[in-house]
Amino acid sequence: QNKGGWGYGKDSWGYGKDSWGYGKGAWAYKGYDDFKGYGGKGKGKKGSRAPPLDSDFWTIKLDAENRGELGPQTYTGVIQNYNWNFGWGFIIPDNQEELPQQAKDKMRESMEAAAAEGKELTAKNVLYFRKPDVNHTEGFKLGKDVACTFCVYVDDKGAGAYDVSMPAGK
Repeated sequence: QNKGGWGYGKDSWGYGKDSWGYGKGAWAYKGYDDFKGYGGKGKGKKGSRAPPLDSDFWTIKLDAENRGELGPQTYTGVIQNYNWNFGWGFIIPDNQEELPQQAKDKMRESMEAAAAEGKELTAKNVLYFRKPDVNHTEGFKLGKDVACTFCVYVDDKGAGAYDVSMPAGK
């Protein structure tokens, strides 16, 4: 006999085993009129995008990192990936040995720190860059395996690239 409510399951209101709700073993309102439950995207949650280039977000972030540019020397590389939603990516330098020693040391330190945290490294010896570090005025399109040129900086978190541009003649 049902002790807990109006349904068919043990101690329940609903139709599932040990449940309250409408589904097989349900503890929620599953399977009824395609109701997907609570949470997820809702009013005002249309997905996130990186702030626009002229946003104060980038200025505040830059000020907090203690960035030090390592000269005007330009290097070549390939974009490993770029995350459009958050406005950051990684560059694999064509020749890591050409980079300044300070940048190589920071890259090594950040790889060791990531490994110590248990993060899986998909690529070694990469430089971080953000949306405002890219030269957008040239019509440069970011994407995986796109060749680029860049300058190098170091900050509190490691080494990165700025003035990311299309290679000359492309």
